[in-house]
Amino acid sequence: MKRIACFVLVLIMIMVSAAVAEGNTSITTGLSTDKDPTIMVVQLDNQPGARPQKGIGSADIVYEIELYRGGATRYTAVFNDNIPEEVEAVRSTRIVNAMVFSDYCGAFVYYGARVVEGNSAIDFMNSSKFKEAVGDSARYNGIWVGCRDNECNTDGASKFYRDGRRVAPHNVIAKLQELSALTDWAEISCKSPLKFRSEFKVPEGEDVTSFAIDYGSRSYAPSYVWDPSLNRYQRLYNNKPFTDGATGEQIYVDNIIVQHVRSSWHDGSSEGPVVEMVDENVCDYFVGGKHFTGTWKRDELKHHTVYYDENGKKVKFNPGVTYVQIFKDSEGNRIVY
Repeated sequence: MKRIACFVLVLIMIMVSAAVAEGNTSITTGLSTDKDPTIMVVQLDNQPGARPQKGIGSADIVYEIELYRGGATRYTAVFNDNIPEEVEAVRSTRIVNAMVFSDYCGAFVYYGARVVEGNSAIDFMNSSKFKEAVGDSARYNGIWVGCRDNECNTDGASKFYRDGRRVAPHNVIAKLQELSALTDWAEISCKSPLKFRSEFKVPEGEDVTSFAIDYGSRSYAPSYVWDPSLNRYQRLYNNKPFTDGATGEQIYVDNIIVQHVRSSWHDGSSEGPVVEMVDENVCDYFVGGKHFTGTWKRDELKHHTVYYDENGKKVKFNPGVTYVQIFKDSEGNRIVY
């Protein structure tokens, strides 16, 4: 009996040692990693003056969301596996962007926020339901030092500065690695709504090797082309390569989620999006050169968004980079094949 017990103990030790040697699996890419999650969610500008965005090529997950009526979008970028030294251009947040952050937690980085009564991102982030959802997460608003609108920011504001080579307001740089160093990661629990396969797989679906997202503006026109030699999608913007502004490198994507949402505009304002991110709606998925449909559901802010296929099974994505195109059916958004 003692021999059996010793054998089991040795076997457990070998398995633990192997797991440590192999490292962990990233919750944001499904790739092997040797670090614990340190998720930095950054609000990035997407107006022409902000392109190409610096550091965006290091993002694991990127959401593109229409924030101005007529098709003008911004990005909410999720960094975890690789935290770049700096990112540019950081812009203000809306409620919908804070909702995206609550699906990950970690640290939220932005430069100002919409504070219109009834559509205030600061009021939303100070609400009990938001605080319950994000727990001890960090918030870094670079636009002021001290306290304002019940939001306090002391150390974080010193980690933002303006790039003299670009025109304001499209030139705010955040020192992302330094902000990460300010964050007490031991007190923060990061999470991710995405689930990944252990390796690349072509799912069942129809062959779609190229498609575009029509937000209703020629200046905000993302598209994707499947590259079978890489088993990845090349991302284009306005029919030109979508690149990182720091490295100049082409950005490739492994999974695209077109997440349909219900939306409206607060008091008819063209700058006050009201996007239902706690809801249930349709999804289009583009994975492995295939297209298939399904649904997404988030029943409470404190719970994950869950992605399902048409059979009601949870979707597992290929390891790598994911882009989420938030898709407003009421605004006439459409997928162009």
